[in-house]
Amino acid sequence: MVLLLQMAKMALCWRHCWRHARGAVFCGLWLASILSGWLLLCCPLLPLLVLRPRAYRVCIDIVFAMWELYPAALIRVVLRTMVVVTGDAVSGGERSLLVMNHRTRLDWNFLWAGMHLAARRGPQASRLKFVLKAPIAHVPGPGWVMQMACHLYIHRNWEKDQQLLAQSLRFFKDTNHTCQILLFPEGTDLTAQSTARSDRWADTHGLPKYKFVLHPKTTGFVFLADTMRQYKHLDAIYDVSVGYPRTLVQSEVDLFQGSVPEEIHFHFKRYNLADIPESENDLKLWLAQRWKEKEDKLCQFYKDGYFKAADSEMERREQEPTETALCLALCFWTGLICLAIWLMLVSTAVQLYALTHAIIFIVLSLIGSGAHILEIQLHQARHKYMKKK
Repeated sequence: MVLLLQMAKMALCWRHCWRHARGAVFCGLWLASILSGWLLLCCPLLPLLVLRPRAYRVCIDIVFAMWELYPAALIRVVLRTMVVVTGDAVSGGERSLLVMNHRTRLDWNFLWAGMHLAARRGPQASRLKFVLKAPIAHVPGPGWVMQMACHLYIHRNWEKDQQLLAQSLRFFKDTNHTCQILLFPEGTDLTAQSTARSDRWADTHGLPKYKFVLHPKTTGFVFLADTMRQYKHLDAIYDVSVGYPRTLVQSEVDLFQGSVPEEIHFHFKRYNLADIPESENDLKLWLAQRWKEKEDKLCQFYKDGYFKAADSEMERREQEPTETALCLALCFWTGLICLAIWLMLVSTAVQLYALTHAIIFIVLSLIGSGAHILEIQLHQARHKYMKKK
């Protein structure tokens, strides 16, 4: 009897420790997978950037699409978080713009699982490009991989940002690169400080105050929607809403310290291009109206604990930990982490290889803003050369 009590106490102690450690395990595996993928899969592809640029873009997209499943698997298996998706399915073969509320700093990381569930049966909706703050591009490991994946970055300087965004969109058009671009129109996550700023802005402009969202900034959205339409590179706009009905994890630090959301809900609403207004002012009003609706939708969500799925394509999809794709991703990327660690421990050549490429990316960040800018500049140079011929 005493032995059984001791075993029960040990089991409870283990569960308590794991509950607090799983966030750190998730963060560690997430970061290790990125560093391992960068070293063993992405860096060997770097010569193709110069020699075979189209092959480089295809290969990097495949690697990134493979990796997207890993955080989705970790969310379900390690965090034990249930991801629920409702609304309209997302087509991977569609050129689209996604706008989403920014509830926490971790929304973008949890979105991989949401996109996996929201994808139509067939091609995975795996060419997601984020519009991110420029400093993120220079974070060793994650930033370098996102440079190679050709995500878009902004500096909070509209004159400079407009030029960089136009450059990236033109590159996607010229190369006929199908992708989905995700924008957080609010510009930052929802906190007491950001809500206070949003409320002051609302008072100044005679608008209602919001509790569950921030008033969206329309300049970037209008530019992206208008430019993509002009380039005939826009098929639809998706309004994505994210909600956390129970535990809210605001930052990476909270997650690392063991705070884990039990459920994450995403709702996708698709708007055909024909339903999107064309003028700048009408686009601003359109986005503002979506955010007003989003405030009402989230207000109801936090009362009910779920998004209503009436009259939508997906009634409800929940992530299953036994799904084949997630199991394969979990095995592959965890194995790659082990291989990378072993090689770094036993091989001086691999250590020098890693150091050399780290220096290359640091130099690219310092003198040229990153690998994504180099890819675009090389494309522009080739384009000019071909026109002269």
